Amino acid sequence: MINIFSIITETIFPHYCYGCHDIMVNYEKVLCSKCFVELNRSYSIYDSNNDLSNRVSIYFPVKNAVSLLNYNKECLASNLIHSFKYREDIIIGKYLTKILCNELKDKEWIKEIDYIIPLPLHWIRTLKRGFNQSEVIAKTVSKYFSIEMKTNCIRRIRNNKSQTSMSKLQRWSNVENIFKLKNSAILEGKHILLVDDLVTTGASLNSCIKTLSKVKDINISVLILGQTSH
Repeated sequence: MINIFSIITETIFPHYCYGCHDIMVNYEKVLCSKCFVELNRSYSIYDSNNDLSNRVSIYFPVKNAVSLLNYNKECLASNLIHSFKYREDIIIGKYLTKILCNELKDKEWIKEIDYIIPLPLHWIRTLKRGFNQSEVIAKTVSKYFSIEMKTNCIRRIRNNKSQTSMSKLQRWSNVENIFKLKNSAILEGKHILLVDDLVTTGASLNSCIKTLSKVKDINISVLILGQTSH
């Protein structure tokens, strides 16, 4: 009866793929099987000395750095992350995060994480956008692995300009000294997982890591949904 009810429901209220917008069958969620296979994976989870790790270790050596997708202009990954970030398609963000969590579940280092910290947005930017996409990712990871999320240990103190149209040099200058530690004592000697949605130049993430590195005996790992190529 459950299967029959499901079939009837899907027929009356069909679900459409967020990628190709075709109707999905009842076992498909968010993406159809075709689009799921077409996702351009980064596979950084299988290589500890990966490009992302090198890119986010400019000021401080991170322990681990993983991303789910390679992000290239006009590809499926870029369309999905753009919809999540700018169109408030939170379902997409949670879906992609759960895929990455499922790939991480057998990694020993994820079990060593003490706290999860989303990359902070300035409160004005959060107000305008309506949410912090990094916090959506962090909450999903926190729930999946039962690891506490902390949002009161570091904050963005300057509402810096959008970096979309900036050169690489301008981006690094734009994020200089934009973060400030708060209640940092609780992070001493801890292994934290810093979470963000997308890495391009890595300027914002490196700036945040630089600030966090001032905490005594801290270890930092990084989790990202998408990364661009250099």
